[in-house]
Amino acid sequence: MYSGFWKRLCAYIIDGIILYVASVILGSVFTMFEYLLMIPFALNLTQSATTFVWVTVGARFLLIIATGWLYYAFMESSKWKATLGKLATGSVVVDERNERISFARASGRYWSKLISVCTLYVGFIMAGFTQKKQALHDMIAKTYVVDKNVLELQAERYGNADVREI
Repeated sequence: MYSGFWKRLCAYIIDGIILYVASVILGSVFTMFEYLLMIPFALNLTQSATTFVWVTVGARFLLIIATGWLYYAFMESSKWKATLGKLATGSVVVDERNERISFARASGRYWSKLISVCTLYVGFIMAGFTQKKQALHDMIAKTYVVDKNVLELQAERYGNADVREI
């Protein structure tokens, strides 16, 4: 029922490609507006031009961070219960009652991935060795990545209300 390490890795790679393409598109649009706004500063080089550069660098950084967070949080808390990568591999993210997770829980799940990064990705590798195939961020957020087809079969067999424990 649980999606294992390799399936999750494939989903992560697909999501990475999607986020890369989105970042290139958003970055291009952002750069276009940046150049348009920079024209008055280029004509009159002042201290405010340096400030403007630092503000745009900060805004670009926040845009990149927000794109990844919002992609994962909105998709995993949506009716699909999964990112596009997880959908492609047939996986969904659910809570301990096999229900859709909230945006807040999906956000917590996303930000807790930073702990796995800080542990040299050991938190991600844990998904290959734990009984319920949970990575560290799943344990923190109390979520499970499960096979969508198995979940649907279980829901049909027992009804949504009876499928409480994964």
